[in-house]
Amino acid sequence: MMPFSAILVVIVLLVIVLLHLLWAAGSHWPAVDEKTLAKTVVGSAGIQKMPSRLASLIVAVVLAGAAHVVLAYAGLMPGFMLFRMYRILLVAMILVFSFRGLAAYIPQWRAMTPEQPFARLDQTRYGPLCIVIAALLLDVALT
Repeated sequence: MMPFSAILVVIVLLVIVLLHLLWAAGSHWPAVDEKTLAKTVVGSAGIQKMPSRLASLIVAVVLAGAAHVVLAYAGLMPGFMLFRMYRILLVAMILVFSFRGLAAYIPQWRAMTPEQPFARLDQTRYGPLCIVIAALLLDVALT
């Protein structure tokens, strides 16, 4: 049976995939316009527009791949025979989400991403969410 942490992290990752697919399709949701969305989800200094639609699509594909790794590691997707490779990918994902989560509190990252409301959301939502994802992935790895 698949651990609850695996189910939860796959759902979270797929919701984030859906958001990036919406942005890749040109949507500005949940913001009212592109500039507001860019200042909300990217936050780099002086940002006026979202990164390219291709960039959003690439992020969506990478995160969908991460969800696949979790499902495969839990034995629910083809490729279970590649267990060692999935374990390595899972550890890499834990490190990436941990570092991204902690970055929200590093002054150098704050200097690179000062725009509001991103800076506030990064410390109250995005960073903590990344740390939670890393913890869920760690639970998957240890289960």
